[in-house]
Formats: sequence, C-alpha cells, structure tokens
Amino acid sequence: YLRDHDFLLLEQYDEPGGHAIGRSYRGIDYSLGAAYMGTNDGICGQLFDELGIEPVTLPPTKNAWYWEGKWYPGISGKDQSIIYGEFSRFIDECKPVWKTMPSGEPRLPLTGSELTRLDSAVFGSGLSGYDKRFLSLLDNFLKSSCCAGLNQLSALAGYYLAQDLVSPSYVFKGGNPAIARALLGALCKTGSGRVATGAFVWQIDIKDGAASVVYSLKDGSTHRVNCRRVIVAVPPLVAARIIPALDDRAKAGLLSFKFGAYLVANFCMRKKTFRGAYDNWVGSPFTFADITLAETPYLETGTYKEQMGSVLTVYQPYSNLSPGRTLLLQGNRQAFAASLVEQLSTLVPQFQNNLEQVVLTRWGHAMVIARPGLFARLAQLQALDTGPVILAHNSMAGLPSAESAISAARLAADRALRVQAKGTN
Repeated sequence: YLRDHDFLLLEQYDEPGGHAIGRSYRGIDYSLGAAYMGTNDGICGQLFDELGIEPVTLPPTKNAWYWEGKWYPGISGKDQSIIYGEFSRFIDECKPVWKTMPSGEPRLPLTGSELTRLDSAVFGSGLSGYDKRFLSLLDNFLKSSCCAGLNQLSALAGYYLAQDLVSPSYVFKGGNPAIARALLGALCKTGSGRVATGAFVWQIDIKDGAASVVYSLKDGSTHRVNCRRVIVAVPPLVAARIIPALDDRAKAGLLSFKFGAYLVANFCMRKKTFRGAYDNWVGSPFTFADITLAETPYLETGTYKEQMGSVLTVYQPYSNLSPGRTLLLQGNRQAFAASLVEQLSTLVPQFQNNLEQVVLTRWGHAMVIARPGLFARLAQLQALDTGPVILAHNSMAGLPSAESAISAARLAADRALRVQAKGTN
C-alpha cells in the first residue's frame, strides 16, 4: 500500500511472512503456520487481484469431525448421528446473533449495545445442554483459530469464529505463505534496498514529531534510520518494550493482552493414505486440534500427482493458562514428535510405514487471545494519539488472522498518508 512512497521494511527473519511462512515437499508447498483465508472479497480480494494470485474455494465439506471412531464430513448429512443434530442446534442458536454482527470481522469501534454485551461475555456461558463430545470438538475448533476455547473467548469472538462453519473458505497452494511470497515479489519489483531481512529492531525513539529506529543486521552491524512515520507490525507485548517514549496509557493497553503458544507439526508422507477433508477435527483425548491436508488445493485444481505423496499439517494450540510456552521453550522435539506420531497412527492408515519427515515449528506468542473486553481495549488503544508511531499488528484490527493483518496494513497506510497530506513532518 506504500509502494509508491519512500519506505524501508525491516524484517526480523530471513524469510518475510510472520506466521505465513512455509516449505515444500515433493512439489507440495505447505505452511508452517497460517493455512487458509476466510474471505476472497473486499480488500483481501483486491489485494489478491493486484498480486495476480487466486485461491481455491473449498467445498462445504471442507471440515470433517472424528466422532465415535468415524469421520463425519461437513456439518449436516443423511447419517442420523448425534453430531449432526448438535451442529443443527448450534447453528440455529448462532443465526440470530450473526444477524446483529457486521459482515466479515467485527469492526472497531463496536456499534450497538448487543455487540458491546457480546464483547464482555464469555462464549461458553451461553451454551448449555450440549453433548460433552460435541463441546470438546467445538472447543478445539476455537482453540485452533484463537488459542482459546469456550470458557476463555468472548462471546463476540466465539460467534464470529463460528461463522467459519457455514461460510466459504479459501486456500492457496502452500497456504498463506503464497500471499507473503507474492507480496515480497511485488515489493522487490518497486526498487532495490527497500526490504532488509535479518534485521532486529532494538528501539524506536520518538522526538519532535518524528521517529528514529535502531536495528542490527546478521553481520553484527548496528544502524539508525530516521523517519516521519514508523509502522510497528509486531506483537503488542514487543511493541510496548521497544518504544520507551510511548504514552503510558498505550503501553498499559499493549501489555494487557494475553497470548497463546502454538506447535505446528508437518508430517511428510511418501504416499497419500488419508482421504479426509481439507480440515479434520478431533476432540478429547487427543492433544492436538486438527489435521489439514496440504495437497488439497492441488487435488482441487487437478495438479496433484501420486508421486507427490501427502503432507499432513497438525495444529496443537496452547491457551495462556496452560504450560504450553514452557514446554515449547524446553524444545524436546523427539517427545513432541513421538506423541503426535502415536496419536496419528490411530487415525491415519499406514501412517508410520509412509512417514518420511517430521517438521516441527514452535510459536511462543502465537496469538492474542480474544478474551472478554478485547474489542473495548482495542478501541481505547486506537483512540490514543501515538504520534509518529502507527500500531499495525494483526491483533490491532481484531482477531488473529490474515484478514486482520491485511486490514491493519490498509488502515496503517491510510493513516500514514493522511497525516503526511496534512503537511506535518
């Protein structure tokens, strides 16, 4: 959005993309983090058109649910299983609430007393009489998206996330890293030296209505760059620490967020033996939430070949009340892999016989948890005057998602250009 202006992008890692980075196996690109989109419209669709990329639209049976030793596709079917009855009731209870919500992600600031009430309530408190097994599946469904379940999420966040059950989903080959690669390619075409990778930002100073950023590169050299505006797209707890002169109210707001950790495990298989949906959900007693099939967009576009095998991406989220981050910091990869292999062996035919590689990715502060009051706190933060600093992490726009990141980027770019147009600095 600022490609026609003078900017320098500082990226901490060698590969830009944040949660949207990936790898490849036998011609199948797969994600180490974010995998799919919940929309292909609005500013997201416009961005994809500009970048020349187009996602695959997943079918209504994009999800499957493990229930009493059997997989059930979609949220309805001819089978008279309890699970479809529970989904039918749940969707019916959600529909009146969905009508009160704006289309797409909840917008800031919240408008209307009903949205404010939903933001302050716990999602699980409004659900009663459901089968415990169904609630376990629903809990994992929410945790996978937001590192928090029924009794941690706000009702507003819960109802928003539940819309994913009935709305279309979109996936690129390789997941959301395809967006990051296309963005980087487009930026590099606008001129050299505009993107610095391996750049660690130590401090952002504010003086006389402008900003000064101190960062180092992998070669050990330290640099300072002065700018009129600095767009800070890092997690809130990091932003609060690297901007010493930030308003105390802004700092307090940024440090009030709670985070969930995440383990993403990719299992590279020589043969495709699991014929599931795109996203396959399990409940208790499994430690992970779901399994996505990275080859799905290749199958949907007719470009899959048998020799490509299969990549199963397993998502194991941890809430901020769990010891997840401590476990990830200990870094016992063998223990994580062994546990997941044992569990997957009960779900995937010939799993261990065809397993060739395990790729584990740790995310220590993966997601801001949408606790009750999140949107109220975000509205307060956005109302503050932070001078030349523009907060643009995806969590500043709402729930953790690629859609939020794109929305935050658009808002940040508009603000930077709007302030510039006024003739200040």
